[in-house]
Amino acid sequence: MRVARPAPVRALASQPAPRIRAGAAPLGCCLLLLVIFSACAPPSVRLAGPVRPVGSIPPVGSIRPFEVAAAGDLQLGEAPAEPLPAGLLEGEVRLVNLEGPLTARGEEAGLDAEGRSRPGEIVRFRAAPERAAVLRGRIDVVSLANNHALDQGEAGRDDTVRALAAVGIVTALPGRPATLVRAGRRVLVLARDFAPAADLDAETALVEETRRAAAGGVVLVSLHWGHTGSLLPTAAQRRLGARLIDAGATAVLGHGPHTLQGVERRGRGIIAYSLGNLAFACGCTEVADAYVVRFVVDGQGRAEAVRVRPVVAGLRRAAAPASDPELYELIATLSADLGSRVRREGEALVIE
Repeated sequence: MRVARPAPVRALASQPAPRIRAGAAPLGCCLLLLVIFSACAPPSVRLAGPVRPVGSIPPVGSIRPFEVAAAGDLQLGEAPAEPLPAGLLEGEVRLVNLEGPLTARGEEAGLDAEGRSRPGEIVRFRAAPERAAVLRGRIDVVSLANNHALDQGEAGRDDTVRALAAVGIVTALPGRPATLVRAGRRVLVLARDFAPAADLDAETALVEETRRAAAGGVVLVSLHWGHTGSLLPTAAQRRLGARLIDAGATAVLGHGPHTLQGVERRGRGIIAYSLGNLAFACGCTEVADAYVVRFVVDGQGRAEAVRVRPVVAGLRRAAAPASDPELYELIATLSADLGSRVRREGEALVIE
């Protein structure tokens, strides 16, 4: 059941070719001077183009933008066979949060024969390592910082890292960022899991890690946080999100409440407080309202062309694009409440 809310009321120019002044020396004289200079120069001297200091940043015009697409919580099981249709996440960096290990160790717990949560029991997920294959070519990086990552212990999490690596997917863990190279730049994905009662205002380590990482590449921060079922981030979440963007992150990408929350534009970056559910093999959630956020990272590491595509979460079926106008309105209202300007453009919401 949806919670109803009121409706929300440069590329660098190339330099011109140099012109020859009237009255300049004849070409023959110039060639003669060049020959004399070359003959007098030491053998080690070579004529070359402009020299850039070692370790300096290439000109902005030489850096190609790239696109990021992120979605929320994903839990794999034996069915459906294809939880993520091709093309649902489109970009050069495609990111999700994986709930539950891919391992042959241990057993699932807390679920009945229909995959529903048993009242009063702790739910522990597990899927076969072979299920990583359904993500091949559709996901590039996975966050393993969440409350189910250790359902089968650290060994189970390590099995998950290996299973994903075997299909070309890198993983981000607490204290172990994922690193990719896109458009000639390093992209670092930092991941953390914060319990609902965590003191986010006291969190300084992640902010400092973000600041250091931003000095060497583009930083995306994946956060499993918030209160289950809430449509609104807390004031403490907003303060931490702001500190991370101000420290140099291009985007803060949240998940955890299962419900979706809005997208806030802050300076050079964006904060998607909760992307919602993407797909769940179990019958342990009924929340299907979600979205995929896409944006372009420009040459300065700024998030541009930010677009939100509403999604119907794959609850024991494949996830799919949504067309419900009420879902568009809900996302737009929640984002506008955070100070973003929102407009619909085709099948997407543009966040400015």
